[in-house]
Amino acid sequence: EQLPTNLNMMPPMNEEATTPLRRQYDAFNQQVAVTTEMPIPACNMPRRQNSSDDDLLFLHPGPVDLIYGAENPLRTEIVARHLSSVRRRRKRINHLSLLGSELVDPKGIFRLLGKKLKKFNVKELAISQIPSMGNEELMSLSPFLNATKTLKILDLSGARFDAKALQEIRCFFMKNPSLEVLILGDNECVGDKGAAVVSTLQEGRGMLRTLSMRGCGLGSSGVASISKFLGNSPSLRVLELSNNVIGDAGVELLAESIKTQHCQLEFLGLNSVEVGDRGVLVLADAVKTDRSLNSLSLQNNRGITSFGAAHLFKSVYNTQSLQSVLACNHVLTNIDIRGCSRIGGSLLKLGEELLSTQSMATHQVIRFKVSTYTEKKGNGIVLEGFDPKLLPHILSFVGKSNGLSYLFQSIRSMPPLHSQYALCAKAEDAKFNDFLESLKVPKRTKKFYDRFASPFPKPRPIMRYQCGRFANKHEVAMKSLSCNNKFKSSLSTQKK
Repeated sequence: EQLPTNLNMMPPMNEEATTPLRRQYDAFNQQVAVTTEMPIPACNMPRRQNSSDDDLLFLHPGPVDLIYGAENPLRTEIVARHLSSVRRRRKRINHLSLLGSELVDPKGIFRLLGKKLKKFNVKELAISQIPSMGNEELMSLSPFLNATKTLKILDLSGARFDAKALQEIRCFFMKNPSLEVLILGDNECVGDKGAAVVSTLQEGRGMLRTLSMRGCGLGSSGVASISKFLGNSPSLRVLELSNNVIGDAGVELLAESIKTQHCQLEFLGLNSVEVGDRGVLVLADAVKTDRSLNSLSLQNNRGITSFGAAHLFKSVYNTQSLQSVLACNHVLTNIDIRGCSRIGGSLLKLGEELLSTQSMATHQVIRFKVSTYTEKKGNGIVLEGFDPKLLPHILSFVGKSNGLSYLFQSIRSMPPLHSQYALCAKAEDAKFNDFLESLKVPKRTKKFYDRFASPFPKPRPIMRYQCGRFANKHEVAMKSLSCNNKFKSSLSTQKK
């Protein structure tokens, strides 16, 4: 530790006496010279390691998230060490993910998770894109799944288990009240028998909001089970059934479930399900009366033609009359028909126009459709059959959006307007042949205004002084109070 920093301090030695110790002095002297001339940057300074790798999991307070990716092979010892660390610190596991991980011992890892996860109140479990997960691995998780009552999200997509493994966790599907998201996508081994097991989920009384069975090899019987589950699940909001051979018969079953009063579905995914015009017509009839579905995806269904797509869009935007426009479904604003090669470009453009209103409120969607209809109509709109209370609102909207001239065109387009909404049936008023001509008479104009302007709030009178100054609100209140005092004093004098 006390080596000299300069060779001049060393005693003289012969060249033959050069030893490994002398070469050590030479190397040390060169190192000292370098460090004195050029300082080492701060980024190359050695770091102090005060914590182990496991302590990095507990940098933030609260529950722990264990996420394992596909960067390095995952061993059973690593997962066991992390679980023991969480248990030792008395923490809970909020989220556990195995996202495409390369498992060295799949059976050992799933057996470990099935035994240990019961103690941590796990809320989210995602085992996604792991082809090595088969029936035996899922059965190893059954002790945890059948015992948990806190799991909210379960993602088992991209696996290779079938209905036999789902039957082992049937207790989980029937009795778990907290599950909100279930993803079983990209697993063709599930089939119709697996869909029958899933249809018993929570027995229709749970909190499930999202169900994804994309590419699970479903057929007609599997869709029948899911349709029955849809009609009895008021909490379900998202249903993804793309990449399954459903056909027209399966879509008809789903349409019947959408018509039920318990269905509150908001998104329905039917991409590449081999549906044609027959299934789309039944679906369009169901959409007319439904007021919860706001997004419908029908991509890459080559059986749909312009005939079926036109009937589907007619349920959300019927341009026969203004009344038909107002009576349409204004909740469904996203109808995705991309990839359907037999549909015309005008309908695709109409779908894009409706998609622009997806972020709008319902009354804004109605205004958009009415303004688009009035612009394309061109010759005024027929106002027959409307409630008199609704008529001034329609005329006011048409006048503001399209101008006063178009407003009078709309009034002229209704010949029985002067007879249907006549306010006075006196003989002297019968000389007016035109409704607009009758409005030139001040009395008739006032009666017409009093009749149709009643739904609108009346303007408040404005008080002015002789000097032109507006009255203050406090002065108005004091003046009304003084007027009331004067009126009271006059009454008292009359009594006297």
